[in-house]
Amino acid sequence: MKKTLYLIALLASSTLAQAASGIYGGYFTINGTKYKATESYGGSETVFSGFDFGDFTAGSSTLVLSQAETLAFRDNSSSVFAFAYAYRVRLAADSKSTNPGNYTFLDLGNGVFIGGNNEKGEITGQSIDFINALPTGDYAIDVVHKVGANDGGGNFEWLASTASASPGVTNWGSTNAFTATFTVVPEPSSAVLLGLGALALIFCRRK
Repeated sequence: MKKTLYLIALLASSTLAQAASGIYGGYFTINGTKYKATESYGGSETVFSGFDFGDFTAGSSTLVLSQAETLAFRDNSSSVFAFAYAYRVRLAADSKSTNPGNYTFLDLGNGVFIGGNNEKGEITGQSIDFINALPTGDYAIDVVHKVGANDGGGNFEWLASTASASPGVTNWGSTNAFTATFTVVPEPSSAVLLGLGALALIFCRRK
């Protein structure tokens, strides 16, 4: 077991060593709980990717994003900037998108140093309700973490998703968003009315 963990750590460090910059963490807070985008990011936070938030009542429940952060590394010859958190709410039956035009971007700033050659872009104080005005149904939240970079040959983007959590991929067409799910259910009164309506219809048909 120890040998396996050592090999995984060695592979991860080797991947980071090959990149002069990249993303190494993505975290955000929803309904007061902090999540990490994927298991491979450090920390004890709940893993967002693959998580099911459960049922929420239409018209009264909320699923609020209040904070987001993207962590990036760079060497002395590189720079990172334009940190962002991209999200999309879709019907669970619909496909994920690799088109950035389908996402909403939160600007996390140009990053602040947090030790070594690591930087963090963060936004707080948000009140983005993923459920706002959604009809009943099954939904998915897609997330991609982004940072701009320059390793000496011009500006480009690092995009963290399940396709590559660290350092990320450099084009949207190769992304595969981190995804969690939730369901919007009818208000109890609406559900009762629907049930009564169904019973009435059955009764009428029997007559």
